Amino acid sequence: MNSAAAEAVQLDDDGNLTGFEPMDANLWLNHDKHFGTNFTPKEGQIHVLVVVPGIPEDKATVTPTPFPAEQMKMAMTEFFNERDQRLSVYSISTCTLSQEERLKRKLGYTYKTIDVTEDIDGSIGAYTWQENVAESCNDHRAGYMQYLKHNLQDVLHQDGSATKASARLKPKNYLKGTAKTTNLLNCDIPCSRPFRLTGTADMMIIDKAAKDMNEVFAGLQFVIEVKRGHCGAQERCKILLEMVAADLKSERRCAPVGLLTKLNDYWYFLWFTPDKEIARVMLKCPANGFKMMKELLSGTTITRTGVFSMRIQFLRLPPQKRQKLIEAAPADDDAATEMMERYELMSDELSPEFLLARRMEYEFQKVREMPIHSEMSS
Repeated sequence: MNSAAAEAVQLDDDGNLTGFEPMDANLWLNHDKHFGTNFTPKEGQIHVLVVVPGIPEDKATVTPTPFPAEQMKMAMTEFFNERDQRLSVYSISTCTLSQEERLKRKLGYTYKTIDVTEDIDGSIGAYTWQENVAESCNDHRAGYMQYLKHNLQDVLHQDGSATKASARLKPKNYLKGTAKTTNLLNCDIPCSRPFRLTGTADMMIIDKAAKDMNEVFAGLQFVIEVKRGHCGAQERCKILLEMVAADLKSERRCAPVGLLTKLNDYWYFLWFTPDKEIARVMLKCPANGFKMMKELLSGTTITRTGVFSMRIQFLRLPPQKRQKLIEAAPADDDAATEMMERYELMSDELSPEFLLARRMEYEFQKVREMPIHSEMSS
């Protein structure tokens, strides 16, 4: 029937259509009992009338029995556990490039590559990797940790065997192996776009306070990832995640620097800036890599604003600044985004229609906030 006919339909006292026979919900429309095998619907001719019956007067409304406190606690615990399981999880060891992009969007950060010109310095040779020995072998790890300590003796404590230089300067930093503490960087980020990080790092450089308390995040200076083979986008993604977790778990006075290196021709440094950028520098000379580490460990000062001022003189760079991620990143997104993401986390408890309506409202809100839309409306 057409729209005019639909408007003229009358209902009886029981809410049924008058003048029509009920259809069998188990049969197709083109069944012989309905419209026949030649039935072909045409636009504008077929309308569906949905009637929602009212509550019969003879059925009293029963007030539901309230949950006991213990049952309510169990229900809430189950809800929050299910919600936590829906959090975006970024595993440091297996993070993909697409996850890296989503993570940067959540944080509101972009990369900023600092182009540098290196002077060739052959005073320090590359680390010699042992053939036919696994990269994760304890002998390998002990070997390259000693290589780092030896070439950073001006700024690193030497396990009681202080050199003349270290005795004179009294280094207050320590190199700590952390590869075996597999959950060291695990953390949940309770922002308006919640996510979870899991994993650890190869090594960290910490200060004396962290050493005395046996708590790396009390005075974290460097997060270091060492690779024997190829270092590409996947490995750079890994050190970024390590940096994010380490920064978020560290004390406010710490703004750690990240380093991905093969201990030969690959020294990749990165840090967070007050401009919501991930600054990164690539060096190819081991001697310059160690110079960079020394200047960052000894030439960094903190201001009243929480910004760490850095002078990297050997590269002839202008003064650089770094800042903790939690200080520079926005604390929350707008209210609409926060509410929408809460709806998404509760999707199993909400009706599809309600969730779809909220999504459409949110998208319309985002369109209205676009600059081009604002200009057209003004």
